[in-house]
Amino acid sequence: MPQVQVHVSIPLPVDEVFYFLADGRNLPRWHSGVTEISPDGPEEPDESALAERRAYKYRFPGRHRSFRLECCAYEHNVSVGYLGQRMWTPLGSQMPRFDFRVWPQGTGCRVGVQVTSWLAGGMVMMWPVVSLGWRRDLPEDVQRLYQVLTGTEEGADIGYEAGPVAVAARPRRRAVRGLRAPAMHG
Repeated sequence: MPQVQVHVSIPLPVDEVFYFLADGRNLPRWHSGVTEISPDGPEEPDESALAERRAYKYRFPGRHRSFRLECCAYEHNVSVGYLGQRMWTPLGSQMPRFDFRVWPQGTGCRVGVQVTSWLAGGMVMMWPVVSLGWRRDLPEDVQRLYQVLTGTEEGADIGYEAGPVAVAARPRRRAVRGLRAPAMHG
């Protein structure tokens, strides 16, 4: 299914950038795949300790209802991933996953941003269009991430990777309730 990756260099420490990415409430500030977000359930007193189990209600662009977004992968100061609930359309469904990796680079860090969309039904025929949309939007998203974190309008050092050509593996469901992974046909 469509998978797009980009990287951006940010002149800030790894822990500061990771803390920002691990809080899903920051996604609408820079990511075009999330227009609005709110915690799904009560806020916990120690937010950093529970980041790996956090769930949100979010709105995907063009959608009128909220969907569930859960943290599905978490390694402190290294990576965090969010898996979105399956969204139905008349053509089929799609289920997005947003993954972020952070690693040291010089005095700052490098951030890898990846979007994977699992498509089902007639949406499978639309994968080139979905892929083109993310290829267009993701570099602009990481530019906004750079600007939000640094507070500057200057251009960021952005690298682009197309991602693997093969169909990505189904999402790993780690205590993710209410989300169904799409069936893999083939």
